[in-house]
Amino acid sequence: MRLRDLLSSDETQAPADLCLLRLLRLPGGERDLDRPVLGTVTIDLPDPGRFVSPGDLVLSGLAWHRPDAGAGQDAGAGQDAGAGQDAGAGRSDAFVRVLVEAGAVALGAGEAQFGHIPEDLVEACARYGLPLLAVGVEVPFTSVTEYVARGRTEERIGGLAALVDRHRRFSTQRQAGAGAEALLELLLAELDLHAHILSPTGRQIAGAQPPLPEKTASALAGRFLAAERAGEQAPHRTVARGTAFSLFPVRSGAGAGDGDSAPGAALTDWLIAVEADSADWNDERLDLLDRLARLVSVERGGRDTDRTMRRRAAERLLALVGSAAAAGEGGQALFEEEEAAARLAAGDAGAVGAAGSDASHGATGSEGRLLWQAVSARLDSKGAHGFPVAASVRDLLEEVLLHPRCLGPDSGPRMAVTAAGDGAEAVAFVLVGADARLTPEAVVLVAGGSLPRGLRAGERLAFGVSDPVGGVAELRHALAQARNARQVAAPSEQVAARGPDDLAAHVMALLPLIPAEVRREFSRRLLAPLTDYDRRYRSDLVPTLRSFLEHDGSWARCGEALHLHVNSLRYRISRIEALTGRNLSRLEDKMDFAAALQMG
Repeated sequence: MRLRDLLSSDETQAPADLCLLRLLRLPGGERDLDRPVLGTVTIDLPDPGRFVSPGDLVLSGLAWHRPDAGAGQDAGAGQDAGAGQDAGAGRSDAFVRVLVEAGAVALGAGEAQFGHIPEDLVEACARYGLPLLAVGVEVPFTSVTEYVARGRTEERIGGLAALVDRHRRFSTQRQAGAGAEALLELLLAELDLHAHILSPTGRQIAGAQPPLPEKTASALAGRFLAAERAGEQAPHRTVARGTAFSLFPVRSGAGAGDGDSAPGAALTDWLIAVEADSADWNDERLDLLDRLARLVSVERGGRDTDRTMRRRAAERLLALVGSAAAAGEGGQALFEEEEAAARLAAGDAGAVGAAGSDASHGATGSEGRLLWQAVSARLDSKGAHGFPVAASVRDLLEEVLLHPRCLGPDSGPRMAVTAAGDGAEAVAFVLVGADARLTPEAVVLVAGGSLPRGLRAGERLAFGVSDPVGGVAELRHALAQARNARQVAAPSEQVAARGPDDLAAHVMALLPLIPAEVRREFSRRLLAPLTDYDRRYRSDLVPTLRSFLEHDGSWARCGEALHLHVNSLRYRISRIEALTGRNLSRLEDKMDFAAALQMG
């Protein structure tokens, strides 16, 4: 019930005497009429604070406003009128101030005591911003109290009915596939809030329209991941585009049902971004948003269930690709691989058409073969802490590929992802159009926006993307290409994506494909004489060699960079050549030194 309901009541809704309530003062204007009335309290004590609760309509007969009876009779006609008025104003000021501090929603003052409402009380209510109602002599306080109580009971019954109706509507829409969108719309509309469900890459899954700008969504996701990584208590408060946001986690996987997420789970958690500052929210509203996040988590689990068949198909396909490689180019394994891939593609090809793509999507040339690409993703950590479980890497790769920038809208039915290798790798097989291939640039644009803020020190996320291939028989080659491309990403990059073009861009890009122990031994044997010399004589032969190669063997530019005279630089280079038995005027030796420095 709101304050306006008391003033607009008619004989069909309330007793006739209740219509005699008059509004004397509304300091806050029309918006004060929307104040919720949670109950009533009748009080005539000068200090009513301990009896008033937030949301109460206070009813008072104004007995507290009368001057002391004895003092009033003794003073008689000789009492100073001004002093009496000042005393009344002081009592009004104190009474109204206590009501406002206690959270009263309005004051209903009875006219029976004085036949009117004292002017100093009207002024005090105006001063403190408290709405003031005049309760006529004909209006019993009990009528007001009973009317408010009846209204509150009807509201509770109506709220229960609305809750049942919302549950019915959500269940109906859930069966129709509306999912998280319907849940968010139904529940947040009741709170008069704008909110968005976002993935960790900033993809908008559901929420208010229009959707958030892509950069804003990515920034909010990054802020969320950074706060989760730092162990901050949710909700996380931030500002974007001049708007306050409160970010609530939607836990994924093992972290969905408890307070702590599984290792790596924060990188795959969704979030609810509410356009409001939750700092002033009460516990009830915070708990409601927390419950909403849990419901969305359950809905997400349902979506994951919908992907189970594709995940299993990808797992079988990965196993068959490996068995085909072990069995050679022909044979039963390759036949089984074709059959499993056909089952995977049957639903996917239909989904491509349903998404509005033309007939050329998913096929190439006159043969009508499906176009496939393989993707490899790996999340490495130098330390044991926070190392991801296999499901987390798989879910993370799915979240990246589901972003519209990677495969366009409605990409879910066109991809299948599974964990691979040692559990820190995930592999995806995706169906693409003849002119709509997945690129490493799109992958790093999506993954590199927000995900780095969720990575711990020492963690590194790398992706490799293959060229499109025309059939499942070529998937073995595509997967090897994707894995090789992923390995050439520079170790210094926290989030990186590479494709086949990077394999042919430069011979140095192939170094990561050499086994680690071979790389270390090559670097050690070639550079050991120099590092030993530097350590023994505190010289700088290794830095000099690096600078000399970086400046393409230019004596002048290298000497300038090192602040050395050319003769001093020539002496150092001659020492390098003498210690290693190499000649830095030969291209082959320059390349060997460059490789050793990069692998060291």
